[in-house]
Amino acid sequence: MSRSYEQACHIARALDVLGQRWTLLIVRELAFGPRRYGELLDALPGMGTSLLAARLKHLEHSGVLRRVMVTGSRHAAAYELKDRGAALMPLLASLADYGGRMGSPPDGFTDRAAWKVLAMCLTASEDGADFGTVTELALGGETLWLQGDGERVRLGIGAAPVKPDVRLTCAKKVLYALAKAQVLVDDAVAAGDLVVEGDLGKARVFFELFRLPNDASEAI
Repeated sequence: MSRSYEQACHIARALDVLGQRWTLLIVRELAFGPRRYGELLDALPGMGTSLLAARLKHLEHSGVLRRVMVTGSRHAAAYELKDRGAALMPLLASLADYGGRMGSPPDGFTDRAAWKVLAMCLTASEDGADFGTVTELALGGETLWLQGDGERVRLGIGAAPVKPDVRLTCAKKVLYALAKAQVLVDDAVAAGDLVVEGDLGKARVFFELFRLPNDASEAI
């Protein structure tokens, strides 16, 4: 049984659902689309299996997510956000923007490119939703794809479901520098740090639309 603040306050009632540790990070992972239990556990290092099960049950009961069946190598159960969960994307965007301005994290913190790309998508302007170019990112062992559908930016983990219009290959640090405008696309390509397969102009537009906060405390 989850604890409640027992306050008739909108903020307190929201925190009754979302205020427990790990809860919003589960929502973060489901922003990529349906995820199997094992995928969620792998994406949340430090979270035990029993705690994950409890948090998923709580969020399902609260109407934030639901269990679905997905196809792949085998038919298996997964979790996806319901409308009430998808409505949390502006909240995640605000948290991403706030966290991005806190400076570099301490050494040893787990770092995944997917989390940065999600932040880039969440904090993009409305023009990002109109970026219909299927873009695949190969980032040092992580592969992601995204495409604007006119209403939002669809983001997924793994290869794009169709042949991408543009494929960008680089190290995570190069992606971060490009997304903070610390390095220009043409310069990264000339240096061999970024490989662009497809329209170079679309790659430039991508990094104009999808950015990361550039904290003044970080060295450029």
